[in-house]
Amino acid sequence: MFAKYLAVFTSMLLSLAPSLVIAEQGNSSKLVVQHAKIRQFLPAATSTAAYFSLMNHSPQTRILQKATISGLGRVEIHEHVHSDTMMRMQKVQELTISPYQTISFQPGGYHLMAFEPTGKLRKGEKLTLTLYFANGERLESPIKVVSLQEEMGKQENNHSEHKHH
Repeated sequence: MFAKYLAVFTSMLLSLAPSLVIAEQGNSSKLVVQHAKIRQFLPAATSTAAYFSLMNHSPQTRILQKATISGLGRVEIHEHVHSDTMMRMQKVQELTISPYQTISFQPGGYHLMAFEPTGKLRKGEKLTLTLYFANGERLESPIKVVSLQEEMGKQENNHSEHKHH
């Protein structure tokens, strides 16, 4: 009986924790993921995008080599680049995070492309994002499923507060 209450209390406590995860290796490495979200797949789409902020709160450079998301068969690190007045997306083999640097994975910049879902992604669902680094570190973080409509609404609200001179 006590185990049942303990399990319920633990799950409630974990659900209240913010989407902030810190990985530590020894005392020197601190990596932080914040605001991790993945968009639901649109009908007939074969891929979707994921965004978050990655902070390196350590004096050592970190090299991100790979990412996985639970429930998805393949995840790639991508970036948007401007070339000959055109914007295009390209796969990134590894990404260097300098000491005390924050990299924002966001539309129009670095982002994750996710493919091959094993099931339907449901709005509000929490998956697990795992980042793999060249030195062997792994960083796990919850990543929340959001709808594209929700994301577009937030962007419109942010622009509506902008005042023109």
